[in-house]
Amino acid sequence: MDEDRLKPLEGIRVLDFSNVPPGAACATLLADLGAEVVRVDPPKAKGKPSLVIGQVALSRGRKSIALDMRNPAANAVLARLAPGFDVVLENAFPGVMEQRGFGYAQARAANPGIIWCALTGFGQDGPYAAWSGHDISYLAHAGVLSALTADRAWHPGLPIALQAGALSAVAGIEAALIRKLRTGKGAFLDISLAEAAGWLLTCGVNAISDKPFAIPATPDRHQYACADGRWVVVACAEPRTWGALCAGLGCEDLTGQLHAWQDIPGTIARLAGLFRARPAAEWVALLAPAGAAVTVLNHAAQLLDDPHIRARGAVVDVAGVPVPASPLRVIDQDRSSGTDRTPPAVAGADTGAILSSAGFAADEIARMAGEGLI
Repeated sequence: MDEDRLKPLEGIRVLDFSNVPPGAACATLLADLGAEVVRVDPPKAKGKPSLVIGQVALSRGRKSIALDMRNPAANAVLARLAPGFDVVLENAFPGVMEQRGFGYAQARAANPGIIWCALTGFGQDGPYAAWSGHDISYLAHAGVLSALTADRAWHPGLPIALQAGALSAVAGIEAALIRKLRTGKGAFLDISLAEAAGWLLTCGVNAISDKPFAIPATPDRHQYACADGRWVVVACAEPRTWGALCAGLGCEDLTGQLHAWQDIPGTIARLAGLFRARPAAEWVALLAPAGAAVTVLNHAAQLLDDPHIRARGAVVDVAGVPVPASPLRVIDQDRSSGTDRTPPAVAGADTGAILSSAGFAADEIARMAGEGLI
């Protein structure tokens, strides 16, 4: 094998119990980095696509093993599998895996170097640990929801805390793998979605900062409708970018008003009138190369036609479905995104091969299949 073509996590094996987006998104990114990810599916799902909430984007790049986690006999199977894996990924409520009989203690007994990553809403301990929640719950608790706009709490149409948690988990797993190389020790990673969301406040957009900072809606940071019904987003908060915007729009008299606004609503209305004169793409083509920070406001379906998205390969095809590419690019390994385009596995399709590699005999595998355990 050409070592120069190896992905960073090539040879790392991940046993994936996740069945909701935070863990699934983490597993997808690990697969993109080269890890072998084996998802545990229930035997009743065998023969069907191994999908997390029906999403190809959250389910690509995996293998699948069928195992009935409700059957206590599954714990002995997992104990025999554990020495062959580097990472366990799960998103159950705190203590649930232990109650089933295979938690971190059991995995560590079978493999002292195992890295166990648990993603939960509020963490493994504390008074809220057992609470249920969704993305908006974690954003609200963390103070992020109220920070998204100055005037009222916002209702995001896209998960934010879940993806922040997934990225935090990837970083934690990678750090734990490096420590394992140095010390041989495994780790338990306690990833709280609420705390991952709260980390987004580190830029200072909150009242707990020593220097609170908020981003107001002013003429230099605004959204403007254009002649074709699409919008552009202006983010010209520096003298250079604001000057380029004013020059391109033909309103040089506004150049000196940056951060010293004489009439914010009136200035916004004036710029809005100017932007309505041309289609969004024309404005971007005119203003962005000249130094103004102006972009088209894309809806997801419009990404497929965006020239930068196409040039970067930031959306890829997996089993006929366009999905976001991995944001983790290793340039000296591959100029492309490195996205694993393997379609979602058929649930249970890899059970026999994975059990055989872990030392299970053919008659054991046949017996467990006959009992419905796998």
